[in-house]
Amino acid sequence: MKVTLQPNGCALYAGREWQLISQPGQGMRVFVEKNRHSAFNQLKNKARSNYNALYLYSQLMSLNNRHGMLRSLVSRAKMQQMRLQLEGGSINYNVVDGCVFIGEFGFFGGKNVSAGLFQVDLQSNRPTTKTVHTIATRHIAINGAFDDINAAATHLPRFIERGYKPETTQNTLKTTGYSIFYNNCGEGITSDMRQFVDTSSVGGGTQTANKLAQLIKLEAKKDKEVYWTLHEKGHAVFKQALHIALQDLSSMEKSRLSKHKVFYANPTMNLNLIDSYRKKAGMQLAPQPSLLNNTSLEQTWVTGNFLSESIVSYRQLKEQGENGLRNVTAGNIASNALTRLGMLGIGSYAVPAMGVGVAGWAVAWGTLVASNLGRPNQKIMENGADFFNHLFNRISK
Repeated sequence: MKVTLQPNGCALYAGREWQLISQPGQGMRVFVEKNRHSAFNQLKNKARSNYNALYLYSQLMSLNNRHGMLRSLVSRAKMQQMRLQLEGGSINYNVVDGCVFIGEFGFFGGKNVSAGLFQVDLQSNRPTTKTVHTIATRHIAINGAFDDINAAATHLPRFIERGYKPETTQNTLKTTGYSIFYNNCGEGITSDMRQFVDTSSVGGGTQTANKLAQLIKLEAKKDKEVYWTLHEKGHAVFKQALHIALQDLSSMEKSRLSKHKVFYANPTMNLNLIDSYRKKAGMQLAPQPSLLNNTSLEQTWVTGNFLSESIVSYRQLKEQGENGLRNVTAGNIASNALTRLGMLGIGSYAVPAMGVGVAGWAVAWGTLVASNLGRPNQKIMENGADFFNHLFNRISK
């Protein structure tokens, strides 16, 4: 079909009139149907205070460049028709003669809960969640692998308490509630691939990270304290969201983020990498040291955190001083580092030789393998008692 461009920012295509919404001279021309232009303007105005609207608006405007189009699916029936799959929605559009014509766009309901912001009420026997468009609580958590949002809402308070005690406990959270940016990452290979995309920034990251980035942008316009707790694969989403948001934040907005604090809990990506983005954003570290399960192969050796955790902890001491950082000293950091070093080969995990009995070697590796079963990332294990409680629970099942 032929496209006829008009001097007033309109175009004729497929027998209908279209209105230009992109900036002239900045990539491809992007149009919406003229009878939907007022709806687009409403979305643009709503995006000033609603992160969901800002997310949809930013994805619409990304279609003026090839980066946005590369993340789209091409219809096999008509090669000009494309779809950009969003977190909880989609954008349908046509590309003709260097122009983008947007059709249906928006969010749709579904059986599964999409990634997004929820407020959690802990006053009843079971946590209840409701969708919100802004952070109204001091604490917010980003979850890793859980069965659903209810399981995440139930388990995350213990991690929040671990990072911000004694001022914040599970009991105080029952009064204040907390927010959760639900990360519907699931488990298994698909979940690991999603984490890889955000860790490496391939293709601009996942849509979940893009959605979270818009929330961070809006929070950077406010002058208030926000305390983040990152759990497991939630680290990768947060890292990529910061990477996206930092490209658009002004120096004034970054200065407001200095009132934000971040706590790392059971990370499944490299701590030094994510902490570098935390520093760029000007955020602080939480008062408690990072939570790392030394018996978890994924949290220590696969991620490189057997070294990175010590680096981040020393950085935390430098930023806060020993009076600010709770329950940790330079000696504690060195002791933890030596413990992890012993796992590599100078201790019982080495290949059995003259000095290491086969039975002892088998027991050591048996307990290590058992400690990595039964979803250990959903638990707090930072000392011998925590480890053996988890191990005995696994053996008894």
